[in-house]
Amino acid sequence: MSELRSKLAGWLASAGLIVAPIEEKGLPSNAEWGLAVSTPPPIQVKLRLLGLRGGVVVAGIGVNFAEQHRQEMMKLKPAERIVFTARLTAALLTLCPYCRIALQGGMTEPSAIVAEIVYYSDTITKQRIVDDIARLINVFLLVNALLWQQFPQTHSGKGEGREGVSFL
Repeated sequence: MSELRSKLAGWLASAGLIVAPIEEKGLPSNAEWGLAVSTPPPIQVKLRLLGLRGGVVVAGIGVNFAEQHRQEMMKLKPAERIVFTARLTAALLTLCPYCRIALQGGMTEPSAIVAEIVYYSDTITKQRIVDDIARLINVFLLVNALLWQQFPQTHSGKGEGREGVSFL
């Protein structure tokens, strides 16, 4: 398994991502190894790859809603919150139809989104893993874009006019 971990780390680093091993104590009980993956600054999106027993690899991202967004969400009527979370979930499944999507906090009190892509170690290619990591980064961007669209008053406007950084 360390051979697969090293190969994945190399592929992701060659795509411009920052890759570091996850210490064993920080791994779920069913994981044999883990990699912390992030985009370079200025916006550091953090993901992780886990090598599970049985030759399964999971790439995942968790996107916590900012405290401001949670507060604004709770000002909405429950039916409006359900409409928003349904729209968010539909948009995420359109972006990544084979992602496993989980809504933390439920339909009426959403607080985070978790998206995962599952691989069997013999099906992973460099192109697929790099494309899927880009897709998970886009999950982060989409969640935030929809929150800012729903609650424009929470967007600070920081970073306007700055040039973006390409990492893939």
